[in-house]
Amino acid sequence: MLGHFPTPYREELLYSLCARYTLRVSYPSAKSVLQDLFGAPTTCAVVDLPSRLNYLAASLPIGTSLTLNRLINRHSLFPFFSAFLPPARVKQIRKDMQPSSGPTTHMRSGIMGSNIPMPGYMRFCPACKQEDEREIGEIYWHRAHQLSGINVCPSHQVFLERSSVSLREGRKHLLFIPAEKAIGFVPLRHVNPANRNHQILFRIAQDATWLLNHPIMGTDLKTLYNRYLRLLIDKGFAGYTGSIHVVKLLDEFRKFYPPGLLKRLHCEFSGSDHVKSNWLLRLVRPPKHAQHPLYHLLLIQFLGCTAEGFFQLPSDLCLFGKRPWPCLNPAADHYKRLVIVELQSGKRLRNNKPVGVFSCECGFAYARTGPDSLPEDRFRIGRMLSFGPVWEAKLKELWKDSSLSLSEVGRRLGVDPLTVRRHAQRLKLSFSRPGRRSKPVNRAAQLKGERISTVWEKKRRTYRAKWLYAMKRNRKVTLKSLRQQFPRVYAWLRQNDVEWLKGHRPRSQRHIQSTSSVDWKRRDAKYAIAVRDAASRLKSVPDRPVQVTKTAIGRAIGAVTLLQQKLHKMPLTTLELANVVETREEYAVRRVWWVADLYCQENQIPRKWELVLRANVYSLMGTPKVAHALETAINMIKPSVREESVLRVAS
Repeated sequence: MLGHFPTPYREELLYSLCARYTLRVSYPSAKSVLQDLFGAPTTCAVVDLPSRLNYLAASLPIGTSLTLNRLINRHSLFPFFSAFLPPARVKQIRKDMQPSSGPTTHMRSGIMGSNIPMPGYMRFCPACKQEDEREIGEIYWHRAHQLSGINVCPSHQVFLERSSVSLREGRKHLLFIPAEKAIGFVPLRHVNPANRNHQILFRIAQDATWLLNHPIMGTDLKTLYNRYLRLLIDKGFAGYTGSIHVVKLLDEFRKFYPPGLLKRLHCEFSGSDHVKSNWLLRLVRPPKHAQHPLYHLLLIQFLGCTAEGFFQLPSDLCLFGKRPWPCLNPAADHYKRLVIVELQSGKRLRNNKPVGVFSCECGFAYARTGPDSLPEDRFRIGRMLSFGPVWEAKLKELWKDSSLSLSEVGRRLGVDPLTVRRHAQRLKLSFSRPGRRSKPVNRAAQLKGERISTVWEKKRRTYRAKWLYAMKRNRKVTLKSLRQQFPRVYAWLRQNDVEWLKGHRPRSQRHIQSTSSVDWKRRDAKYAIAVRDAASRLKSVPDRPVQVTKTAIGRAIGAVTLLQQKLHKMPLTTLELANVVETREEYAVRRVWWVADLYCQENQIPRKWELVLRANVYSLMGTPKVAHALETAINMIKPSVREESVLRVAS
């Protein structure tokens, strides 16, 4: 157990606490510090999501306020990621941070799956430095300053500056370097209120800081989607059915965020507007995977919301308010009580607005148009669908009481007198009420459902007869010609009597295949060359490697459908595709060598797990080809970097 450990300052990073502890105790080596604090000399001085925290928490002095939960929630960057991850994954990440998990924690958090890198240096705010020196006498590393995409101090509206602590140098991974040894004097660069880019960066910093200070233990991806859809609908970027106005959304997003700013944040769009890798479209469509928090913060700000306001939105779309909803059956003992827990969306919109269907267990069902704008909208009936047995039993009871007029009966049942008469006739109640003059309604005033049923049955008989007569008159008639002769008949039967129509269709005529006018041999030779050239271009992309697949090649040559449907007619193209299409293992090897070249350009020697994470080959590192590529790449990087260092010293 440690005899002493620093008391944490406000928003101090665990890395900073360990650095201040190291400075006070004066250990002879970096490995001695790691052994005492984390029980393993081979672990790393991690900034964002440290591991082996259970060992550290158990080693802290008795009476300390630093519990395991406090270390994770208040002194790491965990809350920045947890807010946008599913609860099950958040729970697993918390478990990973307790033992020695290696790169697993970063893989689960989504850091390695995005194009957004972690900061290359520890950063600080010059105004915070001055304030810390003035108020507490020493400076420390603030955790909000180390977040990806955060370039402004949210407390002072001052731009962050880089310290001398690089997070990408090999030996620095073992060291906890205190802020006092890495921060010098730097003049303040204030945010310009008139500069739009500056204001955007400041609001991102504010939202990120709110996430750190209000830890959220995960959010279901469906909940995130529902909240975004509600905001998109309010802004006119989506319809109530969930359809996204993609072109309008992308155009307005680009106007809101200048391309230079998105590139600075590593959030620019790659390829065309409709490419599947577009991170913005992945956020606003039904979710499949978690995304980096910075993507979420950009979208939230674009939609005119803050992080705090976003997480206060209902988890459901809630176009008709929060569940449960009231039953509006005046004949029931639970009248206006919140007993309806399920809401069905209407099949069609009404005046481009959603329709909700509310059904109670008592049989009472109604529909109304949304979305709700006032609290009293919950007690509004748009259209009656069903009264149910409880309402009908009450009608029978009141009908027997001859002292009640039809108006009074209707008032107690929540309907008008004509509706009372209509349903009395439907229920076959006697209209001979003592002392009351009541008569059945005429045909024109019958219930709409009954009128519709009669008309529908008559129309069905008529259309069936026409269809059968046409088939009988011409035994060789085709379905196509029948559709052309009787378009209205066919459309009605297709919509209202489809099962009968399927059993009464003309026999299909034998189709005589027409001779194709396409010269497939010539086309095959042309596309074989195009496939080879496209594969070569895809492999020579200067940015992160793109996997050479049949779909990627088809997209590059504008022949996706052709390669999917007509490949059996093009043997040369088929052979060429088999030669150039990459397996997952081959694509992983190419990523390994691409990352190896990056390390050589950066003059850095990575450890094997760093190379694995950056190349994103964790799931394939056990396969022979990838394992061999990793070993060969490491052996290639070391002499190359050392030679570059010697040349630099000599010059």
